[in-house]
Amino acid sequence: MKKDLLPLLPLFAVVLIGTATHAQTTKDGTRLAWDQRIAVTQGTITVDKKEHPAHTITVFEADAGTAIDLWRKELTPVSAAITNKPLRATGVRLPQLSEEQLIVLADGTTEKKAGVAKLSLAFLVNDSTPLEADAEKYMYDLAVRLNKAVVQGQIDRYQKDLDKTGEKLASSAKDKAKAESNVAKANRDLEKLKSKRGKIQADNAKIHGNITGLEKKFALTNDPKDLQRLTKARSSLAKNEGSLAKLMQQEAKVQGNLNKHQSTLEKHSSKAGDHQESKEDLQRIISELKRKQDHIR
Repeated sequence: MKKDLLPLLPLFAVVLIGTATHAQTTKDGTRLAWDQRIAVTQGTITVDKKEHPAHTITVFEADAGTAIDLWRKELTPVSAAITNKPLRATGVRLPQLSEEQLIVLADGTTEKKAGVAKLSLAFLVNDSTPLEADAEKYMYDLAVRLNKAVVQGQIDRYQKDLDKTGEKLASSAKDKAKAESNVAKANRDLEKLKSKRGKIQADNAKIHGNITGLEKKFALTNDPKDLQRLTKARSSLAKNEGSLAKLMQQEAKVQGNLNKHQSTLEKHSSKAGDHQESKEDLQRIISELKRKQDHIR
């Protein structure tokens, strides 16, 4: 820690002091930039009416429970035991402070208005004797690690959201592809039916012409053979009209399916677009949080 940056702080002081800058925040209030400064303040922890000299650090965007949980994770690997009431770690091995095993007392408080937690630690040689070594650097480094851990928790939370959004996007993309396939198939079916209808309508136009000619001819000849040909032509026309009616019904059905598939496609396209937008936003937030974490030092 550069002590020339904090000339007015008393010896053994480390608190994270906020600046006047307000960092951009997410919708849930997570700050996307680190605009704090790490420092250490001196205080006390009282156990059984006895005060022990302590150091206090600030863990931003956290409450006391979170700060203490992070401290427990920090101390568990180097402690024989950690107990509550009072919160106390025994058999603590901190070679940067002492070659002997230590007792560490801890206390945490929440400052709701500021949205921070204060964590105080007292280092003891035994139940009544405080450690004489300077713990300021240890506390400073601890403040860095705990605040980085808080941000890592934020990163993990948004990464979880990103993973879920990625799954939703993949599902929407699959649904969109299926809808596109259905639309393409319906369009092909519709074009085939229209082509068939066009051929029948063209054939009907020829038959109509034939019927007109045969009617005129039969009116002149009254020949049974001409009547037979006329009857056959009329039968062909009636058959074609029946086929045409069925084709038009099929067209209407396929057109209805096409409209439904197009509506489904629009819905899945919209969902995929929303998920893609959310994915990009979450990726941006995670990138900014990683930069934020790197700036904690």
